[in-house]
Amino acid sequence: MVNDSTGPKRARKVTGVATRLRRVAILVAVAFLGLAFVRARERQLAEQERLGERAQDNAAAAARALDAAVLQAQILLQAAADGIDPLAPPERNDAALASLFNRIPSVFSNISAVDTLGRNIGSARLPVGGRTRVNVADREYFQRALHDQRFTVGIPVRGRTLADSAWVLPFMLPIKDASGRVVALTGASIRVDSLDAVRSARQLPAGSVLTVIDSSGTVVIRTLDTDRWIGRPFPNYPRQAGQLQRVGNDTTVPSEIDYTDRLFGTEQTIRVGWRIFVGIPVDVVFAPSRAQFAQDLFIGLLIGVGIVFIGYWLTERFVAPIASLTVDAQEISAGDMTRRSLITTEDEVGALARAFNHMADAIVERNAQLAESQAQLQQAQKLEALGAFAGGIAHDFNNYLSSIIGHGELALEQLDPGDRSARLELESMISAANRAAELTRQILVFSRRQVVTSTDFDVNTALRGMQRLLSRLLGEHIVLRLDLASDLGSARMDVGQFEQILVNLAVNARDAIAGDGLFVVRTSRRVQDGRAFLCIEAEDSGPGVPPDVVEHIFEPFFTTKERLHGTGLGLSIAYSIIESAGGHISVDMSYAGGARFVITLPEGAPVPPPPPVLSDEVPTGRQERVLLVDDDAGVSLVAERLLRRGGYQVECVPAAEQALFLLERNSFDLLITDVVMPGMSGPQLAREVVRRHGPMPILFISGYPDDDVLTEEMTASHARFLAKPFTRATLLCAVRDVLDRAVTRAI
Repeated sequence: MVNDSTGPKRARKVTGVATRLRRVAILVAVAFLGLAFVRARERQLAEQERLGERAQDNAAAAARALDAAVLQAQILLQAAADGIDPLAPPERNDAALASLFNRIPSVFSNISAVDTLGRNIGSARLPVGGRTRVNVADREYFQRALHDQRFTVGIPVRGRTLADSAWVLPFMLPIKDASGRVVALTGASIRVDSLDAVRSARQLPAGSVLTVIDSSGTVVIRTLDTDRWIGRPFPNYPRQAGQLQRVGNDTTVPSEIDYTDRLFGTEQTIRVGWRIFVGIPVDVVFAPSRAQFAQDLFIGLLIGVGIVFIGYWLTERFVAPIASLTVDAQEISAGDMTRRSLITTEDEVGALARAFNHMADAIVERNAQLAESQAQLQQAQKLEALGAFAGGIAHDFNNYLSSIIGHGELALEQLDPGDRSARLELESMISAANRAAELTRQILVFSRRQVVTSTDFDVNTALRGMQRLLSRLLGEHIVLRLDLASDLGSARMDVGQFEQILVNLAVNARDAIAGDGLFVVRTSRRVQDGRAFLCIEAEDSGPGVPPDVVEHIFEPFFTTKERLHGTGLGLSIAYSIIESAGGHISVDMSYAGGARFVITLPEGAPVPPPPPVLSDEVPTGRQERVLLVDDDAGVSLVAERLLRRGGYQVECVPAAEQALFLLERNSFDLLITDVVMPGMSGPQLAREVVRRHGPMPILFISGYPDDDVLTEEMTASHARFLAKPFTRATLLCAVRDVLDRAVTRAI
């Protein structure tokens, strides 16, 4: 049965569904037409292949003939160079060249010798008018031979010594003295029409063409329209470098010059790198098959029309129920969750309708469960709930990010420095992964089990270091001012988390200020109940914080910004970080000039001066043996490759039991182990290694130690901890630091 309440939307969707189903019939009809086309095409291919092979054979024969002619010319010119004297009278050179000319193949039209100014100093055949009528200084092949100082084959030119001024293919060879200086040149020429390649091409069917093109795309020889094309660039010539790509025996190339389709064969000469194209017209080949093709196509068209007609009838048979199901889906999408399909047929459409109803029931049930979960979440402690959720996913997510960042850095190292496009893509990928890692690290602050690197740092120094970053975040229209107390002192917390707090406050100020404004960061030192505190005040010239918002401002996901302009996590993350460090953050409602956030932190220990920086290079290994234990194959693979490239010998195992097995049989300088692993955890493995083998340098790595006991054991072991995801630099620095500390303790 079909639901009748389809309304005006049904008509629109009926047309769409019918169109989709009719396409199936059309595709079947097209398949029959395709079969007709294939049948005609098979008739064409046999003759096409025969002519294509003939064209290819002629191209290969032409290439061999041209190579033979070039070799003959080179041998001839070397003999001529050995038989003449550039300083002798021209008449003596004439006699020597004439004697040589009488012994060579008849295809050569002349042999001559010229000085470096192109003047004739000897010739087997002198032109009408005498020796002075000939000067080849203006010839391209002369200039190229003189410049390159080697045997040169030129573009055909009109012969000056021949009565009919026929096209000749010129050759020239420099003659050098004992010092290697060119003192003269010998030249020879062959009538283009006498070349074996040209004579063979003229025996092909009418309309066939032989075209020879040099590496620059200039026509050397063309048997059709010779006077028009020799020495000119050929249109649409493929100028890419490299070996000549054969077009194949079944390739038809349409000519834009005489509009004649030809089958082409291609070849390349060995000695001068010319490209040979031999084309044979295909009109006679395809004439019979084209008539048969039209007949087959007409029959196929009749069958196709019949198939389309049947397809349209079947389409109308199934359009109504499918359209009804489409309208049901639209109603549910519009919010009517009670809507269900009334189709009860036992065919595929009926099965689809039943599956649709099951899906709608599941959506209603999921929505109810979601509403219940949201009510429970509102009653729970929001920060702890979010922290637990973040801790549940952080371990695997950071493993994935470690693999992405590590492989990206490995790919960057192997990338060609000139490949700027690929380098930009990889750097963008690594940057995005680092931003994802930073976001994960911020969210993990809500979980009190996160391992945070707390250090004593100078607050004023950290703020000055952030001045440029904060100015860029605020933009050109907001002025940043730092008002820092001279005797402030230090605080103890994670420096990166402290910087993130200031970034979040600056971003909030930028979003709140409309137009020009001011953002001030002020520090001071206060003493309360005998304890010293550092006070950091961040105030802006925006509209301030409304009283009804103050009690919710530090809650996760609470935001007054427009959709897609804020996550509602910035201040809640800042609140959690500061509370974890023993401090406090609040809004000063007495400040009337905008919004003022007041942060108080316990005073830390004095900060020693930083050690001198000796090098910016990442420290490398000295072939120390490292045992890497991680159950995540992606992290294990990328860490192994980074360590090996960093100068370490690495053995990788996926479980603690295998690590203990290797340690019984081999010695290692360092143990790197994941914290959270199936079976024996990283801290348990470390404790067992120390029990069996004594003290050993250990480095823990983890995306998130999701258990309080593991965190306490790791802290108690005094081993170094490296959070995932790590980069190549952080990994190699951590490994080098652990090994160097072990050596220092041993001394």
